[in-house]
Amino acid sequence: MIRNLLFDWSGTLADDLPSVLCAVNGMLRAAGMGELTRAEFQSRFRLPYTEFFAEMLPGLPLERLQQLYLEHFPHEHAGVTLLPHALEFIQYAAATGRRMVVLSSAPLPHVTSQAQALGVRDAFEVMRCGVIDKRTEIHGLLAELDMAAAETAFIGDMRHDIEAGHAAGVVTIATCTGYESAETLLTAGPDMLVRDLSRLPALLGPLSGGDGAYPVSTVGALILNSKGEMLLIRTHKWSHRWGIPGGKIKRGESCEAALVREILEETALTLQDIEFVMVQDCIEPVEFQRSAHFLLLNYIARCADEAPQVVLNEEAQAFEWLPLAEALRMDLNIPTRILLDECMKRGLLGEMLNEAPVTQALAGTSALLEPNPRLKPPHHMLPPDEIRISALRLTTHIGVPEEERAGSQVLEADVTLRIRRRFEAMDDDIAATIDYAAVAARLQALAAERPRRLIETLAAEMAACVLEEFQAIGVTLELRKRILPDTDHVAVRLVRGD
Repeated sequence: MIRNLLFDWSGTLADDLPSVLCAVNGMLRAAGMGELTRAEFQSRFRLPYTEFFAEMLPGLPLERLQQLYLEHFPHEHAGVTLLPHALEFIQYAAATGRRMVVLSSAPLPHVTSQAQALGVRDAFEVMRCGVIDKRTEIHGLLAELDMAAAETAFIGDMRHDIEAGHAAGVVTIATCTGYESAETLLTAGPDMLVRDLSRLPALLGPLSGGDGAYPVSTVGALILNSKGEMLLIRTHKWSHRWGIPGGKIKRGESCEAALVREILEETALTLQDIEFVMVQDCIEPVEFQRSAHFLLLNYIARCADEAPQVVLNEEAQAFEWLPLAEALRMDLNIPTRILLDECMKRGLLGEMLNEAPVTQALAGTSALLEPNPRLKPPHHMLPPDEIRISALRLTTHIGVPEEERAGSQVLEADVTLRIRRRFEAMDDDIAATIDYAAVAARLQALAAERPRRLIETLAAEMAACVLEEFQAIGVTLELRKRILPDTDHVAVRLVRGD
Protein backbone atom coordinates (compact mmCIF):
# COMPACT_ATOMS: atom_id res chain seq x y z
CA MET A 1 0.00 0.00 0.00
CA ILE A 2 1.47 3.35 -1.07
CA ARG A 3 1.09 5.83 1.77
CA ASN A 4 3.82 8.32 0.89
CA LEU A 5 4.33 10.20 -2.37
CA LEU A 6 7.56 11.91 -3.36
CA PHE A 7 7.19 14.26 -6.32
CA ASP A 8 9.64 15.83 -8.66
CA TRP A 9 8.46 19.39 -9.35
CA SER A 10 9.51 20.51 -12.84
CA GLY A 11 7.75 18.51 -15.54
CA THR A 12 5.87 16.38 -13.00
CA LEU A 13 3.63 18.88 -11.23
CA ALA A 14 4.62 22.20 -12.80
CA ASP A 15 5.23 23.22 -16.40
CA ASP A 16 8.28 25.46 -16.04
CA LEU A 17 10.08 24.32 -19.19
CA PRO A 18 9.75 27.68 -21.03
CA SER A 19 11.23 29.54 -18.06
CA VAL A 20 14.04 27.02 -17.58
CA LEU A 21 14.90 27.19 -21.28
CA CYS A 22 14.93 30.99 -21.06
CA ALA A 23 17.38 30.83 -18.15
CA VAL A 24 19.68 28.33 -19.89
CA ASN A 25 19.72 30.33 -23.11
CA GLY A 26 20.49 33.47 -21.14
CA MET A 27 23.49 31.69 -19.63
CA LEU A 28 24.62 30.56 -23.09
CA ARG A 29 24.27 34.06 -24.53
CA ALA A 30 26.33 35.49 -21.70
CA ALA A 31 29.08 33.02 -22.59
CA GLY A 32 28.90 34.02 -26.26
CA MET A 33 27.28 30.76 -27.35
CA GLY A 34 24.24 30.05 -29.48
CA GLU A 35 20.83 29.35 -28.01
CA LEU A 36 19.08 25.98 -27.89
CA THR A 37 15.67 25.27 -29.35
CA ARG A 38 13.14 23.56 -27.09
CA ALA A 39 13.71 20.24 -28.88
CA GLU A 40 17.49 20.59 -28.64
CA PHE A 41 17.30 21.41 -24.95
CA GLN A 42 15.06 18.43 -24.16
CA SER A 43 17.32 16.07 -26.08
CA ARG A 44 20.48 17.26 -24.28
CA PHE A 45 19.36 18.23 -20.78
CA ARG A 46 19.89 15.62 -18.07
CA LEU A 47 20.21 15.28 -14.33
CA PRO A 48 22.27 15.73 -12.28
CA TYR A 49 22.31 19.13 -13.93
CA THR A 50 26.04 19.47 -13.20
CA GLU A 51 26.67 16.93 -15.98
CA PHE A 52 24.65 18.95 -18.49
CA PHE A 53 26.41 22.22 -17.66
CA ALA A 54 29.83 20.53 -17.66
CA GLU A 55 29.13 19.80 -21.32
CA MET A 56 27.55 23.16 -22.22
CA LEU A 57 29.64 25.55 -20.10
CA PRO A 58 32.78 23.64 -19.11
CA GLY A 59 35.02 25.02 -16.42
CA LEU A 60 32.47 27.15 -14.57
CA PRO A 61 32.33 26.41 -10.82
CA LEU A 62 29.02 25.22 -9.39
CA GLU A 63 28.41 28.39 -7.36
CA ARG A 64 28.81 30.55 -10.46
CA LEU A 65 26.51 28.29 -12.50
CA GLN A 66 23.79 28.59 -9.85
CA GLN A 67 24.23 32.36 -9.69
CA LEU A 68 23.94 32.73 -13.48
CA TYR A 69 20.85 30.52 -13.56
CA LEU A 70 19.08 32.63 -10.94
CA GLU A 71 20.04 35.84 -12.76
CA HIS A 72 18.56 34.68 -16.07
CA PHE A 73 15.44 32.88 -14.78
CA PRO A 74 12.27 34.97 -15.36
CA HIS A 75 11.55 36.21 -11.84
CA GLU A 76 7.86 36.86 -12.34
CA HIS A 77 7.13 33.09 -12.60
CA ALA A 78 4.02 34.16 -14.51
CA GLY A 79 4.62 31.55 -17.20
CA VAL A 80 4.76 28.63 -14.77
CA THR A 81 1.52 26.65 -14.49
CA LEU A 82 0.40 23.38 -12.98
CA LEU A 83 0.41 20.56 -15.50
CA PRO A 84 -2.96 19.08 -16.52
CA HIS A 85 -4.42 16.81 -13.81
CA ALA A 86 -1.75 17.82 -11.25
CA LEU A 87 -4.14 19.74 -9.00
CA GLU A 88 -6.75 16.98 -9.11
CA PHE A 89 -4.15 14.37 -8.18
CA ILE A 90 -2.82 16.46 -5.27
CA GLN A 91 -6.39 16.83 -4.01
CA TYR A 92 -6.95 13.08 -4.36
CA ALA A 93 -3.75 12.28 -2.45
CA ALA A 94 -4.69 14.67 0.36
CA ALA A 95 -8.23 13.30 0.56
CA THR A 96 -6.91 9.74 0.88
CA GLY A 97 -4.54 10.70 3.69
CA ARG A 98 -1.25 10.28 1.83
CA ARG A 99 1.84 12.20 2.84
CA MET A 100 3.30 14.35 0.07
CA VAL A 101 6.86 15.65 -0.31
CA VAL A 102 8.68 17.44 -3.12
CA LEU A 103 12.21 16.30 -4.05
CA SER A 104 13.51 18.59 -6.78
CA SER A 105 16.67 19.94 -8.36
CA ALA A 106 15.00 23.31 -8.95
CA PRO A 107 16.04 26.14 -6.58
CA LEU A 108 14.01 26.29 -3.38
CA PRO A 109 12.96 29.96 -3.81
CA HIS A 110 11.58 29.16 -7.27
CA VAL A 111 9.63 26.08 -6.19
CA THR A 112 8.16 27.61 -3.03
CA SER A 113 7.09 30.84 -4.74
CA GLN A 114 5.58 28.92 -7.66
CA ALA A 115 3.77 26.48 -5.36
CA GLN A 116 2.44 29.37 -3.29
CA ALA A 117 1.23 31.24 -6.36
CA LEU A 118 -0.41 28.08 -7.72
CA GLY A 119 -2.19 27.40 -4.42
CA VAL A 120 -0.58 24.02 -3.59
CA ARG A 121 2.23 24.84 -1.14
CA ASP A 122 0.34 23.68 1.93
CA ALA A 123 -0.29 20.23 0.45
CA PHE A 124 3.37 19.27 0.91
CA GLU A 125 4.89 18.27 4.20
CA VAL A 126 8.42 19.13 3.05
CA MET A 127 9.93 20.71 -0.05
CA ARG A 128 13.51 19.44 -0.45
CA CYS A 129 14.82 21.49 -3.36
CA GLY A 130 18.09 22.56 -4.93
CA VAL A 131 19.20 18.91 -4.84
CA ILE A 132 22.04 18.05 -7.20
CA ASP A 133 21.92 14.25 -6.95
CA LYS A 134 18.60 12.79 -5.83
CA ARG A 135 20.09 9.29 -5.73
CA THR A 136 21.97 10.17 -2.56
CA GLU A 137 19.54 12.73 -1.07
CA ILE A 138 16.53 10.40 -1.10
CA HIS A 139 17.94 8.06 1.56
CA GLY A 140 18.28 10.79 4.18
CA LEU A 141 14.89 12.23 3.29
CA LEU A 142 13.10 8.92 3.86
CA ALA A 143 14.93 8.37 7.16
CA GLU A 144 14.24 11.91 8.35
CA LEU A 145 10.51 11.62 7.62
CA ASP A 146 10.27 8.01 8.84
CA MET A 147 8.87 6.82 5.51
CA ALA A 148 9.09 3.10 4.77
CA ALA A 149 10.45 2.45 1.26
CA ALA A 150 7.86 -0.26 0.63
CA GLU A 151 5.08 2.28 1.31
CA THR A 152 6.58 5.09 -0.78
CA ALA A 153 6.46 6.02 -4.47
CA PHE A 154 8.62 8.54 -6.30
CA ILE A 155 6.87 10.21 -9.25
CA GLY A 156 9.05 11.96 -11.80
CA ASP A 157 9.52 12.83 -15.45
CA MET A 158 13.23 12.04 -15.90
CA ARG A 159 15.47 8.98 -15.75
CA HIS A 160 17.32 10.48 -12.80
CA ASP A 161 14.09 10.40 -10.77
CA ILE A 162 13.60 6.73 -11.59
CA GLU A 163 17.24 5.95 -10.73
CA ALA A 164 16.85 7.76 -7.41
CA GLY A 165 13.74 5.73 -6.63
CA HIS A 166 15.52 2.49 -7.47
CA ALA A 167 18.45 3.49 -5.24
CA ALA A 168 16.09 3.89 -2.28
CA GLY A 169 13.97 0.84 -3.03
CA VAL A 170 10.72 2.78 -3.47
CA VAL A 171 8.10 2.31 -6.16
CA THR A 172 9.04 4.34 -9.24
CA ILE A 173 6.40 6.04 -11.39
CA ALA A 174 7.39 7.83 -14.58
CA THR A 175 5.04 10.43 -16.09
CA CYS A 176 5.28 11.56 -19.71
CA THR A 177 4.39 15.19 -19.05
CA GLY A 178 7.83 16.70 -18.73
CA TYR A 179 11.37 16.81 -19.96
CA GLU A 180 11.92 13.25 -21.27
CA SER A 181 9.92 11.08 -23.64
CA ALA A 182 8.30 7.74 -22.84
CA GLU A 183 10.96 5.91 -24.85
CA THR A 184 13.75 7.60 -22.88
CA LEU A 185 12.06 7.00 -19.54
CA LEU A 186 11.63 3.30 -20.26
CA THR A 187 15.40 2.86 -20.45
CA ALA A 188 15.51 3.53 -16.67
CA GLY A 189 13.04 0.71 -15.96
CA PRO A 190 10.26 2.45 -13.97
CA ASP A 191 7.78 0.27 -12.10
CA MET A 192 4.95 2.22 -13.78
CA LEU A 193 4.79 4.53 -16.79
CA VAL A 194 1.73 6.78 -17.11
CA ARG A 195 0.76 9.35 -19.70
CA ASP A 196 -0.17 11.84 -16.98
CA LEU A 197 -1.22 11.94 -13.33
CA SER A 198 -4.89 11.31 -14.13
CA ARG A 199 -4.11 7.60 -14.40
CA LEU A 200 -2.72 7.21 -10.88
CA PRO A 201 -5.82 7.32 -8.61
CA ALA A 202 -7.14 4.13 -10.25
CA LEU A 203 -3.76 2.46 -9.73
CA LEU A 204 -3.18 3.61 -6.15
CA GLY A 205 -6.75 3.41 -4.86
CA PRO A 206 -7.85 4.45 -1.35
CA LEU A 207 -5.84 3.86 1.80
CA SER A 208 -7.33 0.81 3.49
CA GLY A 209 -6.30 -2.31 5.33
CA GLY A 210 -3.02 -3.04 7.09
CA ASP A 211 -1.58 -0.38 9.36
CA GLY A 212 -3.61 2.29 7.58
CA ALA A 213 -6.71 1.03 9.37
CA TYR A 214 -5.30 2.23 12.70
CA PRO A 215 -4.65 5.68 14.17
CA VAL A 216 -1.18 7.19 14.12
CA SER A 217 0.33 7.57 17.58
CA THR A 218 2.20 10.82 18.20
CA VAL A 219 3.83 12.68 21.08
CA GLY A 220 4.02 16.41 21.74
CA ALA A 221 4.99 18.68 24.60
CA LEU A 222 4.04 22.03 26.03
CA ILE A 223 7.55 23.30 26.78
CA LEU A 224 8.25 25.95 29.44
CA ASN A 225 11.42 28.01 29.90
CA SER A 226 12.93 29.49 33.03
CA LYS A 227 10.90 32.69 32.59
CA GLY A 228 7.64 30.75 32.71
CA GLU A 229 6.98 31.24 29.01
CA MET A 230 5.70 28.47 26.75
CA LEU A 231 6.98 27.57 23.29
CA LEU A 232 4.55 27.73 20.38
CA ILE A 233 5.39 26.93 16.77
CA ARG A 234 3.52 27.74 13.57
CA THR A 235 3.32 25.20 10.75
CA HIS A 236 1.53 25.04 7.41
CA LYS A 237 0.54 21.44 8.20
CA TRP A 238 -2.01 22.78 10.71
CA SER A 239 -3.41 25.56 8.50
CA HIS A 240 -0.70 27.99 9.66
CA ARG A 241 -2.03 27.88 13.20
CA TRP A 242 0.10 27.78 16.32
CA GLY A 243 0.70 24.62 18.33
CA ILE A 244 3.26 22.54 20.19
CA PRO A 245 6.18 20.60 18.68
CA GLY A 246 6.10 16.82 18.40
CA GLY A 247 5.85 13.90 16.01
CA LYS A 248 5.29 10.21 15.47
CA ILE A 249 6.46 7.36 17.67
CA LYS A 250 8.76 4.92 15.90
CA ARG A 251 8.42 1.16 16.22
CA GLY A 252 10.37 -0.13 19.24
CA GLU A 253 10.58 3.35 20.81
CA SER A 254 9.05 4.32 24.14
CA CYS A 255 6.70 7.29 24.18
CA GLU A 256 9.03 9.42 26.31
CA ALA A 257 12.06 8.52 24.15
CA ALA A 258 10.08 9.52 21.07
CA LEU A 259 9.18 12.84 22.69
CA VAL A 260 12.80 13.65 23.54
CA ARG A 261 13.92 12.74 20.00
CA GLU A 262 11.16 14.67 18.21
CA ILE A 263 11.67 17.83 20.28
CA LEU A 264 15.42 17.70 19.64
CA GLU A 265 14.87 17.23 15.89
CA GLU A 266 12.23 19.94 15.54
CA THR A 267 13.56 22.60 17.94
CA ALA A 268 17.12 21.58 19.05
CA LEU A 269 15.89 21.72 22.67
CA THR A 270 16.57 19.17 25.41
CA LEU A 271 13.90 18.46 28.01
CA GLN A 272 13.68 17.83 31.73
CA ASP A 273 10.83 17.35 34.24
CA ILE A 274 8.71 15.57 31.63
CA GLU A 275 5.16 14.90 32.82
CA PHE A 276 2.34 13.15 30.97
CA VAL A 277 -0.87 15.18 30.72
CA MET A 278 -3.46 13.55 28.45
CA VAL A 279 -4.32 11.59 25.31
CA GLN A 280 -6.43 13.22 22.61
CA ASP A 281 -8.35 11.13 20.09
CA CYS A 282 -7.97 13.40 17.07
CA ILE A 283 -10.19 12.05 14.26
CA GLU A 284 -10.15 13.85 10.90
CA PRO A 285 -8.85 17.15 12.31
CA VAL A 286 -10.36 19.96 10.27
CA GLU A 287 -7.18 22.05 10.48
CA PHE A 288 -4.74 19.35 9.35
CA GLN A 289 -3.46 19.30 5.77
CA ARG A 290 -4.82 15.85 4.95
CA SER A 291 -7.22 13.16 6.14
CA ALA A 292 -5.86 11.65 9.35
CA HIS A 293 -6.63 9.98 12.67
CA PHE A 294 -4.11 10.68 15.44
CA LEU A 295 -3.71 9.58 19.02
CA LEU A 296 -2.01 12.64 20.51
CA LEU A 297 -0.02 11.84 23.66
CA ASN A 298 0.45 15.25 25.28
CA TYR A 299 3.15 16.09 27.83
CA ILE A 300 4.38 19.15 29.70
CA ALA A 301 8.13 19.66 30.21
CA ARG A 302 10.81 22.24 30.93
CA CYS A 303 13.89 23.21 28.96
CA ALA A 304 17.09 21.72 30.33
CA ASP A 305 19.02 24.85 29.28
CA GLU A 306 18.79 28.12 31.17
CA ALA A 307 18.95 30.13 27.92
CA PRO A 308 17.40 27.82 25.28
CA GLN A 309 18.14 28.48 21.60
CA VAL A 310 15.37 27.24 19.32
CA VAL A 311 16.44 25.98 15.89
CA LEU A 312 13.46 24.97 13.77
CA ASN A 313 13.64 22.32 11.09
CA GLU A 314 11.76 22.69 7.81
CA GLU A 315 8.45 21.45 9.23
CA ALA A 316 7.76 24.72 11.09
CA GLN A 317 7.85 28.31 9.88
CA ALA A 318 8.02 30.36 13.09
CA PHE A 319 8.19 30.11 16.88
CA GLU A 320 7.38 32.28 19.91
CA TRP A 321 8.08 32.10 23.65
CA LEU A 322 4.97 33.55 25.26
CA PRO A 323 3.40 33.93 28.70
CA LEU A 324 0.06 32.19 29.14
CA ALA A 325 -2.07 35.31 28.68
CA GLU A 326 -0.51 36.02 25.28
CA ALA A 327 -0.53 32.36 24.25
CA LEU A 328 -4.29 32.23 24.74
CA ARG A 329 -4.68 35.15 22.33
CA MET A 330 -2.89 33.29 19.54
CA ASP A 331 -4.60 31.51 16.66
CA LEU A 332 -4.08 28.08 18.24
CA ASN A 333 -4.98 24.78 16.64
CA ILE A 334 -7.73 22.89 18.43
CA PRO A 335 -5.58 20.16 20.09
CA THR A 336 -3.21 22.75 21.55
CA ARG A 337 -6.07 24.79 22.98
CA ILE A 338 -7.54 21.63 24.55
CA LEU A 339 -4.14 20.81 26.08
CA LEU A 340 -3.80 24.32 27.52
CA ASP A 341 -7.27 24.09 28.99
CA GLU A 342 -6.43 20.75 30.64
CA CYS A 343 -3.15 22.10 32.06
CA MET A 344 -5.00 25.10 33.51
CA LYS A 345 -7.70 22.94 35.08
CA ARG A 346 -5.08 20.71 36.75
CA GLY A 347 -2.88 23.59 37.90
CA LEU A 348 0.12 22.38 35.90
CA LEU A 349 1.13 25.86 34.82
CA GLY A 350 1.82 27.14 38.34
CA GLU A 351 2.18 30.93 38.61
CA MET A 352 1.36 31.34 34.94
CA LEU A 353 -2.28 30.83 35.86
CA ASN A 354 -2.28 34.17 37.66
CA GLU A 355 -1.53 35.96 34.40
CA ALA A 356 -4.61 34.89 32.45
CA PRO A 357 -8.28 35.16 33.43
CA VAL A 358 -10.23 31.94 33.12
CA THR A 359 -12.58 33.58 30.64
CA GLN A 360 -9.81 33.53 28.06
CA ALA A 361 -9.65 29.77 28.11
CA LEU A 362 -13.40 29.48 28.04
CA ALA A 363 -13.69 31.85 25.09
CA GLY A 364 -11.26 29.73 23.13
CA THR A 365 -12.64 26.31 24.05
CA SER A 366 -16.38 26.87 24.02
CA ALA A 367 -16.47 26.14 20.30
CA LEU A 368 -15.12 22.64 21.00
CA LEU A 369 -18.50 21.66 22.42
CA GLU A 370 -20.19 22.14 19.05
CA PRO A 371 -21.07 19.07 16.95
CA ASN A 372 -18.58 20.16 14.24
CA PRO A 373 -15.87 21.90 16.26
CA ARG A 374 -14.11 24.85 14.63
CA LEU A 375 -12.36 27.42 16.76
CA LYS A 376 -13.78 30.89 16.96
CA PRO A 377 -11.54 33.81 17.96
CA PRO A 378 -12.20 35.13 21.47
CA HIS A 379 -14.38 38.21 21.51
CA HIS A 380 -11.67 40.20 23.30
CA MET A 381 -8.89 39.30 20.82
CA LEU A 382 -7.11 42.43 19.67
CA PRO A 383 -5.50 42.89 16.26
CA PRO A 384 -1.71 42.50 16.16
CA ASP A 385 0.48 45.46 16.99
CA GLU A 386 2.04 47.15 13.97
CA ILE A 387 5.22 48.92 12.88
CA ARG A 388 4.84 51.33 9.97
CA ILE A 389 7.53 52.61 7.62
CA SER A 390 6.17 55.51 5.56
CA ALA A 391 7.40 56.91 2.24
CA LEU A 392 10.50 54.71 2.07
CA ARG A 393 12.45 55.77 -1.02
CA LEU A 394 13.70 52.96 -3.26
CA THR A 395 16.10 53.51 -6.16
CA THR A 396 15.60 50.93 -8.92
CA HIS A 397 15.35 50.33 -12.65
CA ILE A 398 11.76 49.50 -13.54
CA GLY A 399 9.35 49.77 -16.47
CA VAL A 400 7.96 47.77 -19.35
CA PRO A 401 9.85 49.61 -22.14
CA GLU A 402 13.56 48.87 -22.18
CA GLU A 403 14.39 52.56 -22.44
CA GLU A 404 12.44 53.21 -19.23
CA ARG A 405 14.41 50.56 -17.38
CA ALA A 406 17.68 52.02 -18.62
CA GLY A 407 17.55 54.94 -16.20
CA SER A 408 17.20 54.77 -12.42
CA GLN A 409 13.94 55.82 -10.79
CA VAL A 410 12.87 56.52 -7.22
CA LEU A 411 9.76 54.73 -5.95
CA GLU A 412 8.08 55.21 -2.60
CA ALA A 413 6.76 52.49 -0.33
CA ASP A 414 4.58 52.40 2.77
CA VAL A 415 5.24 49.20 4.71
CA THR A 416 3.15 48.05 7.69
CA LEU A 417 4.60 45.11 9.63
CA ARG A 418 2.29 43.09 11.87
CA ILE A 419 4.08 41.45 14.77
CA ARG A 420 2.98 38.69 17.10
CA ARG A 421 4.40 39.98 20.39
CA ARG A 422 2.60 42.82 22.13
CA PHE A 423 4.61 45.96 22.74
CA GLU A 424 4.00 45.67 26.50
CA ALA A 425 5.74 42.27 26.53
CA MET A 426 8.97 43.41 24.86
CA ASP A 427 10.69 44.62 28.06
CA ASP A 428 12.29 47.46 26.10
CA ASP A 429 14.46 44.87 24.28
CA ILE A 430 15.16 45.39 20.56
CA ALA A 431 15.64 41.64 20.14
CA ALA A 432 11.94 41.18 20.95
CA THR A 433 10.76 43.33 18.06
CA ILE A 434 11.54 43.83 14.36
CA ASP A 435 14.42 46.18 13.57
CA TYR A 436 12.73 48.62 11.20
CA ALA A 437 16.07 50.12 10.15
CA ALA A 438 17.21 46.68 9.01
CA VAL A 439 13.93 46.17 7.16
CA ALA A 440 14.28 49.51 5.35
CA ALA A 441 17.87 48.82 4.34
CA ARG A 442 17.04 45.31 3.14
CA LEU A 443 14.13 46.51 1.01
CA GLN A 444 16.25 49.25 -0.54
CA ALA A 445 18.93 46.68 -1.39
CA LEU A 446 16.29 44.33 -2.83
CA ALA A 447 14.91 47.06 -5.09
CA ALA A 448 18.41 47.85 -6.39
CA GLU A 449 19.34 44.21 -7.08
CA ARG A 450 18.10 43.98 -10.67
CA PRO A 451 15.81 45.61 -13.23
CA ARG A 452 12.14 44.66 -13.32
CA ARG A 453 9.30 45.41 -15.68
CA LEU A 454 6.42 45.57 -13.19
CA ILE A 455 6.05 47.31 -9.84
CA GLU A 456 3.71 44.42 -8.97
CA THR A 457 6.71 42.09 -9.14
CA LEU A 458 8.81 44.25 -6.84
CA ALA A 459 5.92 44.64 -4.37
CA ALA A 460 5.44 40.86 -4.16
CA GLU A 461 9.17 40.29 -3.64
CA MET A 462 9.30 42.92 -0.91
CA ALA A 463 6.37 41.35 0.96
CA ALA A 464 7.92 37.89 0.74
CA CYS A 465 11.23 39.26 2.01
CA VAL A 466 9.60 40.82 5.08
CA LEU A 467 7.70 37.64 5.95
CA GLU A 468 10.58 35.23 5.40
CA GLU A 469 13.58 37.18 6.69
CA PHE A 470 12.12 39.24 9.54
CA GLN A 471 9.40 36.87 10.84
CA ALA A 472 6.60 39.38 10.60
CA ILE A 473 3.28 37.56 10.83
CA GLY A 474 1.77 39.87 8.21
CA VAL A 475 2.55 42.82 5.99
CA THR A 476 0.59 45.49 4.14
CA LEU A 477 2.58 47.23 1.43
CA GLU A 478 1.85 50.08 -0.95
CA LEU A 479 4.37 50.86 -3.69
CA ARG A 480 4.10 54.15 -5.60
CA LYS A 481 5.55 55.19 -8.94
CA ARG A 482 5.34 58.62 -10.55
CA ILE A 483 4.86 57.85 -14.23
CA LEU A 484 1.48 58.99 -15.59
CA PRO A 485 0.85 62.59 -16.64
CA ASP A 486 -1.89 64.47 -14.80
CA THR A 487 -1.55 62.20 -11.76
CA ASP A 488 0.47 62.32 -8.57
CA HIS A 489 1.39 58.65 -8.75
CA VAL A 490 0.31 55.10 -9.63
CA ALA A 491 0.27 52.61 -6.74
CA VAL A 492 -0.09 48.90 -6.11
CA ARG A 493 -1.14 47.58 -2.71
CA LEU A 494 -1.04 44.09 -1.27
CA VAL A 495 -1.74 42.34 2.02
CA ARG A 496 0.09 39.13 2.90
CA GLY A 497 0.25 36.88 5.95
CA ASP A 498 -2.04 37.15 8.96
